[in-house]
This record gives sequence, C-alpha cells and structure tokens, in this order.
Amino acid sequence: MEPALRRAFNGSREDDRLDLVFGPKPRAAIAALIVSGIVLGRLAESALGPGVITAHLDLSAVLLGAGYALMFRTYLFSSGHAGTADFPWLAASLIPAAAALVLVAFIENTASGNLETIPGAPIWTDFGAVADALADSLAVAAGLTIAVAALCFSENWARALKDLATQLFVFKVLVFVMVLLIVEIGIVGPILAALLKILLGIRVPQWVGEFVDQLTYAALMSVIYFAVIGATWTVCRKTFAQLLETGDADILDAIKAMSESPKKREKRERKQRAKAATTAVEEIAQPEPTAPGKEKDS
Repeated sequence: MEPALRRAFNGSREDDRLDLVFGPKPRAAIAALIVSGIVLGRLAESALGPGVITAHLDLSAVLLGAGYALMFRTYLFSSGHAGTADFPWLAASLIPAAAALVLVAFIENTASGNLETIPGAPIWTDFGAVADALADSLAVAAGLTIAVAALCFSENWARALKDLATQLFVFKVLVFVMVLLIVEIGIVGPILAALLKILLGIRVPQWVGEFVDQLTYAALMSVIYFAVIGATWTVCRKTFAQLLETGDADILDAIKAMSESPKKREKRERKQRAKAATTAVEEIAQPEPTAPGKEKDS
C-alpha cells in the first residue's frame, strides 16, 4: 500500500481523483474528517457512558466509517467518473484514518492505568502489557476497514448494511475465540512450562508463563487484525471491476474462496463448471414455445 499512499498524498491531481471524492483540497478535507470523527466519537462515548454500545463499538470508528462510505459511494455510484484504476488511491485515503484511530486507542489503553501487568514479575515484563495494548488497538483499524468495505461494495444500502452486520459478527466471534483461548484459559504459558519441566527439568516461575501468554496474545491478535485488513482489501481490489460493472460484489464469498486450499478450490470450481454445463444442456434441450396460431390442428 506504500506506493498507493504516496500516490494519493503526493499533492498531484494527475494520478488520482481525490478532489472528486473529498473536494478541491482533499488532504485538508481528510484531516478535518479524521479529527472531527475522533472528537465527536469520543464526545458521544462520554455522553453515553459505559454500556453495551460503547463496550462493543468504537463510535469514532463508526463515524469515520460512515463518512468515508458516504463519500466513496457518491463517487463510485453517482459521479460517473469511477474507473477500475481508482481502487489503490481510494483505499490509501483510508490509511490516515485507520492509523489515527489506532494511535488514539493505544494512548487511551496505556494512559488509562489498566495495563495488565504481572504481579511479582520483573518490571521489564511490562512490555507484554504494552504489546497487548497495542494489539488491542489494532482492532479499530480492522473494524474500520470492514465497515467501509461492506458499506461501499454494494450499491443497495440494505444489502450493504446486511453485509456489514454479517462481517462484524464474524469478526467479533473470531476475536472472542482467540481471547478465550489465549487470555482467559491461558493455554500457551502452562504448556511451555510443562515442556520445560519434562524435557529439561527446569521449573520456571509462574510469571514466566503469564508473560509468554501476553506475548503470544499480542503476536497472534496482531497477525489476525493485519490478516483481516489485508484479506479485505485484497478481495475488494479483485472484485472492484465487478462492483463498478454490476453495482454489487460479495466480499464474504470472495474471502471464503481465498481461504480454501487449492484442492478444495479446484473441487468447487469443477462442481460450478459441471453445474453450468448441465444448465446449458437443459436450456438447449428445452423445446421452444409454439407461437400462437401455429398449433397443429388435431
């Protein structure tokens, strides 16, 4: 994405159409959108207080996702200027918003005093808690990516909102399972401690297992969030031409197809070809309807 990012923010309007999306001063407009989205989102969260909404949604990400989606949809479906070469700079224009959300979330996570440090462990192990806070902060970037992609890859608003709800649900379930396995149950640290004791006869302090769990959680969750972002944008890039042609692209189906093994993908494609061939044969074999007045006399 680095070349696309340079292309989008190099100050030249010859290699992109950001001015048609964000106005005559796109960089200033994007900066204003990011700042206003974050500030208004945080004010809304303060007004609502702790609850179901603020516990599961970052309202700043919601506002930014909605703002970007409205501008992208206007350009894609109403401007008449959208082309297949537009995807890189459109996607790159979202990067500053995602980076700003991650930075704000990380600052809040570390400044809140709620870092999960390990009691009785050396102070240097606080790095694990900071790494966990950074990994958790990446969730807003993944959520923003999913939201904008889902809202923009269908011209029909109802279909777009349905896709958004489905993708966010899948994303939340994935995160819940990983947190349950690594944090709540803490399977990695105990396994490592047991192996060291059995193989080397080393009995490690309890905090070592907890520290390993923290690092494992940070690494795996970071990989998951970046994989979600990468998979979403890869699928969006591949189906962008289809979106412009038909006004709709099924991102979930495309992601599922990407995740299949080559053997499974080949088997599915053979089934699709066989089904298409059967349908074609049936259409050829179907007798043509007799025109009115041409019936044979009995």
